[in-house]
Amino acid sequence: MHTTLLRLGLWILVLVLALYVLHDSYADEPLGELIQMNMLQQALVVSGVLIVAGIVVRILGKGAKAVRKNRCRVCKTEIPSGAMFCRVHLRSMLNDEDEKTHMTRVRR
Repeated sequence: MHTTLLRLGLWILVLVLALYVLHDSYADEPLGELIQMNMLQQALVVSGVLIVAGIVVRILGKGAKAVRKNRCRVCKTEIPSGAMFCRVHLRSMLNDEDEKTHMTRVRR
């Protein structure tokens, strides 16, 4: 989400700068009259708001990751970071997969 806000804000900023250059370059021609300065100012404000919002969302997202606990997807008990399941459920899933893939009988 934060990358979308930042990129949108930066693209709008680039567009505003390009239109400003066109406005100043062709001030006496009809192309220069099409580009209004109050429109550029409003777009610049929107761009600034989007960039600031993207930065704030990024900071808040990092803070939320630090506070959030990692939990098992089945029983919702706390587990170490990087894991998806607690040991009990992980072991049962591995055993189930092992039984599915090894259908042959054990020779003695």
